[in-house]
Amino acid sequence: MRADTQISDREFVANLRAAVDAYLSAVDRWEAAYHKHYRLPGSDKVSADMEKEHSEYQERRRELEPLLPRAHRLCLKHRLRNPLGGLMRVSLGRFAPQQRTDSAIGRGERNAVSVCLLELHEACVEWAAEAPPSEKEPKPRTRSLLGRVIDYFY
Repeated sequence: MRADTQISDREFVANLRAAVDAYLSAVDRWEAAYHKHYRLPGSDKVSADMEKEHSEYQERRRELEPLLPRAHRLCLKHRLRNPLGGLMRVSLGRFAPQQRTDSAIGRGERNAVSVCLLELHEACVEWAAEAPPSEKEPKPRTRSLLGRVIDYFY
């Protein structure tokens, strides 16, 4: 069995939330570094000043990717919309910094992801077992018809 299926759903959702937060902050840091200087859009080469941010982005992406299949299954299990797959379709550096100032992952997508993570957390909460019933005297099983009628109404 794989290691990600051996932990509970609640622990998995906590790990997923941490991985998504780290990924989004890595995207934000990458974009902040990208906007510091004039750059040409769509360049495949990573410039020397962005190597640290780019390697961190790649590392966070590799951490998040293996979690997505189980997250998709959990969304299906609890009948939730799954916006997490859209996070992997991000193309950083597609526009020059002076052409576009908004993030590659917009506010609407970030909000949908955070709502999904909150709903998954709520759906995966494990409730504590109920306390056993109090130890009263059990009623005798053989009662008269009148006794059973009285018990039924009162």
